[in-house]
Amino acid sequence: MAASRQRQEQWQRCLKAKVAIALYREYGKVPKEKEIDEVYHLTRILYKVVLGTHFLRKHQKRTGQLALF
Repeated sequence: MAASRQRQEQWQRCLKAKVAIALYREYGKVPKEKEIDEVYHLTRILYKVVLGTHFLRKHQKRTGQLALF
């Protein structure tokens, strides 16, 4: 249990680092902690939305609810 929590925290730190690098490259300045946190949370939300939509579509396709064109 502790290993999975540690892995999740490591993944979150890695994602925050990637966000910080992307902000630095985009704006040419070192982003503040608040900016990193805002973009990080938006990234998590969008990830869940896209991933959730993907699995919902896959489930609907399996159950025959999705029209195939």
